[in-house]
Amino acid sequence: MKKTTCLTTLLAILITCFASCSGYNKPMRDHLGNADNYHTCEVILEDLYYIDSSTNEKKRDITDQDFLNNDIFLEVSFFNSIDDLRPFLGLTPSKDTPLETYKFQFRVTKSNSRILASNDYYANMTVGEKISVKVSDFIYMDSEYFYVVQLEYNGKEYLNFEEGLKNLVDMMNKNKSLL
Repeated sequence: MKKTTCLTTLLAILITCFASCSGYNKPMRDHLGNADNYHTCEVILEDLYYIDSSTNEKKRDITDQDFLNNDIFLEVSFFNSIDDLRPFLGLTPSKDTPLETYKFQFRVTKSNSRILASNDYYANMTVGEKISVKVSDFIYMDSEYFYVVQLEYNGKEYLNFEEGLKNLVDMMNKNKSLL
């Protein structure tokens, strides 16, 4: 009886440990790796920052070398219609709430951010301007996976879709979960 109880407890602990591992599981990789799950959106760039892992604060200095060593967040708002932002909410937005009050954080992986930097996006961009992004609207396990895989600004493509998606898939494959 003691052996069975010990084995059951050990098995439960192991299953809990494996299930709570970080990384991208197969359903996440399948969804985010599928080109059909990305949508082009016209948005207004409200803010641009990375999260300092040691202090957990937002950093906005794009000239700092740490900027290129982190994923970048584009805080955006929509300006066209409620239908544009609906997939990012996971619910039906209120028609009484103005579009510009909804803010979303779109994530640019480190490798894609470096492409944006090498193409001078950060030198040319202006907060408050309209940009066009191709982004996932994946909400999974109460977390948002809004990854940017293409970005255009003022008629110039700074990150192309094929390369952006490939970089995202590579990043997920390097960070697979155990289950």
